[in-house]
Amino acid sequence: MKKLVFVLPNKEKQKAIEAAEGICQKILSWGYDAEISAMPENALEARSLERADYLVVLGGDGSIIQVARATTELNIPIVGINYGKVGYMAVLGGEEADELRDILAGNHIVQKRMMLDVDIIKGDRSVRSFSRALNEAVVSNGPIPHLVEFDLYCDGNLCQHIRSDGIIIATPTGSSAYSMSAGGPVMDPSLSCICATPICPHHLNSRPVIFGGDSVLEIKNARCRNNYIYLSVDGKEVFEIGEGDVVRIAKSKYTASIVSQKNNSFIEVLNSKLSYQ
Repeated sequence: MKKLVFVLPNKEKQKAIEAAEGICQKILSWGYDAEISAMPENALEARSLERADYLVVLGGDGSIIQVARATTELNIPIVGINYGKVGYMAVLGGEEADELRDILAGNHIVQKRMMLDVDIIKGDRSVRSFSRALNEAVVSNGPIPHLVEFDLYCDGNLCQHIRSDGIIIATPTGSSAYSMSAGGPVMDPSLSCICATPICPHHLNSRPVIFGGDSVLEIKNARCRNNYIYLSVDGKEVFEIGEGDVVRIAKSKYTASIVSQKNNSFIEVLNSKLSYQ
């Protein structure tokens, strides 16, 4: 049976839309079945892709994250072709689409990227909302920065009382995104760990902390004078945090399957994508 490849262009990127038909025709000429489909927004929409052997995403990192979040439980390898800006998670650039043939022939590895389960727990310990993050979960007061106070717990033990503009809880994949911009370390995406990076902290001793991958982090007693507090997950979902709510973050049993070339090391990708030459 022929392998089936779905080509998923970001509909907001004209170059990706224009390239989709040509890439689909190339895949067909290489002896595979291929179809063009819209990028799924959620797990329900992703069910139409469950027959696929590969998902080829045409877009930037945001596109890859969206597809990974929606298709996590399908466990289908995602091949990113960058039609965005940085494209840190993409295995190919838009001008390298012909190299897709080598990847589909098996010359690649599939990285199992750690994800986070993110819950808001009400005062009665029931789950008010649930989400899953590939990059990060962010607690802040929204678009206008105001000082937020909260307590960070790890495995039930108080780690820090923090006064800052918020906090970023990032996976190794997400360590090269918002967390890095806020002063956090960049971590090899093959690691299993969680990084907590305060945003503009107002204490000299509030610094990024890396926790073990099996740690359970909780943000408690969050308060911000005369302002609301929000939880943002991968920049896609936003939840308001009410009085007494606890944000609980832990490693998910699911991972994102991201295709990488065999000869691409973490350091090489880091230097080529995030360094200014």
